Amino acid sequence: MVGKSPRLNFDTTSGGIELHVFNTKDETIIVESVQASPSLLGFSEGAALRDVLRAATHQVNGADEERPIAVISPGEKAEIRILKTTLEGNQADQLIRVTVRWRTARRRPFSKSVISIRISVRDIRDLLVEVDRKQPGIVIV
Repeated sequence: MVGKSPRLNFDTTSGGIELHVFNTKDETIIVESVQASPSLLGFSEGAALRDVLRAATHQVNGADEERPIAVISPGEKAEIRILKTTLEGNQADQLIRVTVRWRTARRRPFSKSVISIRISVRDIRDLLVEVDRKQPGIVIV
């Protein structure tokens, strides 16, 4: 597909790690799936229990292409939650490739585009530390 692709970045503004997908196109886009390789991360479309269970199942069994994760209007962003993980036993320099399959709303499902971003295990651990630092703590005096 010729033209602009969505932009991806990781953020910790919501009390957890999220993958932000920014729609830079002049038309609505549909995020069909998000996958990590190796599958050390899971991606949830929401905070409800069924969303988290679906994300955990997709992390283990692969993505289900039947239902899109997000529909994003021009200039808007989607916040896709990342399942909390410890990543213990993984090397800090190990790279995780996050791949987002998307299409414009007027194109058919078989004409998907792909955009990828890489993040290291160390970066995910740093984001987890930042999330923990932002969480209000209880101090007993």
